[in-house]
Amino acid sequence: MNTKMYKNIATLMLGGALVFGAASCTDDFEHFNTDPKAPTPEQMEGDFASTATLIGNMVPVLALGQENDFQMIDQMIGCEYGRMTAAKNQWGTGAYYATYSPPVGWIGNTFDTNMPKIYTPFFQIRDISGGEGLTYHWANLLRVAGTFRISDCYGPTPFSLIGGGNSYQVAYDDMPELYDAMFEQIDEAIAGLKESAGNATTAALFANVDYIYGGDIAKWVKLGNTIKLRMAMRLVNVKPDLAKQKAEEAVNDAGGLISEPNDAAWSSFIPGGNALNKTNRLWDEGRVSADITSYMNGYSDPRRNVYFETASDDSYTGLRSGIYHATGYEGCSLPKVDENSKLLSISASESWFARAEGALRGWAMGGTAKELYEKGVSVSFQERGATIGDYLESTATPANHTSLASSAYDINAASTICPKYDESAGFETNLERIIVQKWLGNFPNGWESWADFRRTGYPKWFPVVDNLSTSGVTSSRGMRRLPFPQSEFNTNEANVRAAIQMLGGPDTGATDLWWAKKN
Repeated sequence: MNTKMYKNIATLMLGGALVFGAASCTDDFEHFNTDPKAPTPEQMEGDFASTATLIGNMVPVLALGQENDFQMIDQMIGCEYGRMTAAKNQWGTGAYYATYSPPVGWIGNTFDTNMPKIYTPFFQIRDISGGEGLTYHWANLLRVAGTFRISDCYGPTPFSLIGGGNSYQVAYDDMPELYDAMFEQIDEAIAGLKESAGNATTAALFANVDYIYGGDIAKWVKLGNTIKLRMAMRLVNVKPDLAKQKAEEAVNDAGGLISEPNDAAWSSFIPGGNALNKTNRLWDEGRVSADITSYMNGYSDPRRNVYFETASDDSYTGLRSGIYHATGYEGCSLPKVDENSKLLSISASESWFARAEGALRGWAMGGTAKELYEKGVSVSFQERGATIGDYLESTATPANHTSLASSAYDINAASTICPKYDESAGFETNLERIIVQKWLGNFPNGWESWADFRRTGYPKWFPVVDNLSTSGVTSSRGMRRLPFPQSEFNTNEANVRAAIQMLGGPDTGATDLWWAKKN
């Protein structure tokens, strides 16, 4: 984190503290961040102009393109805990995410950043539209998607009781209730979006503010079904019947899933240039994770050339996670990205691997686990422009990691799983195989991989080098969640303390989320 960048973040955090000192993100959402210079809703009523702009304001909850937001959330949490990249800490403190010791001033960023991005425009759209029509359903889909990520971080989250007036205190939904409410709302949103899918006039109207699909509503229907499938997979160990029902609904819906390269959700919202390029390359804050290079080196994976730059010795070598004050990292591989690269939200291959997992569990997913797994791998190679060759027949296993920084960081491979599907293998072996390829196909978006690791125990990763947790986070199980934001204790204390009781454990990074107790 360079000095200028740190000052920028400090300014933003100070501004956030001033706002949240008077009202937290769950306080009075409908009046949060109103621009006094903007046209009033009445001035724009009957026109899509205002709601189009507001949709554009919500789309970044799927991929945080603003560099400060990306750094504090996607890089430090998603990329780190999903083992896509590894931070190198030269910031004068051991308190950061990679060592399982994030400072109190950082842990609320996912909540405090995303809640206003969701609810400021959502309530304006609701009021302008009367709670119906295309933009309302679109906004509702984005509301669910944003809440889903927040819940993946913290657990219980305000949702169903937001918007019942101008209350300054909003209760949290416990996780079973939250999932029921999110499923209800995403089903409503998908149905509403279908009514406008394929409308060329609508597509043209929203082309410049839809940073993902350029106004193609049919593809937003696919995204909605794919998020619904993601949600279903979270529940496999706690509500398997509901998980099966919702997954089969998503797979069988006529609107389809994100399943081909031109369906993938890549965001062009990069106002200061691609933020991964800035954080890892321009600001020199990280390198590719040693975990992902271990697997891909062992497999001689042709996607390496698409994902990574070569290291100083012309190999593909990443950096171990959680090295306190890393040195010697300079020669490690960087992600292959430039200032114009789009940001990934959902890959084309992800739904195939979710379907493969469902089929492995005996669900009706439109094919066998082997067929769906192999389709996922093939689509991933196609999406990234890599030649698959005989990859699906490969029995190669992940490689040992040889550090470019210090032999003290050398470590044997964490897994012996190979790409070739083995129908005679047991459930856990093929589940690991599916989750590993799902992870590789999602580079560099690590959010889904962090969730998969917590609910399945896969992929198998190296332990962090320096575990500085003071709250019981273990190196084998990793960070399970983030503690609730300090902003909520400041202004919504009774409700956030009630949410802690819903956790079934202390408000620390070592407490499992409701669905994340497998490993």
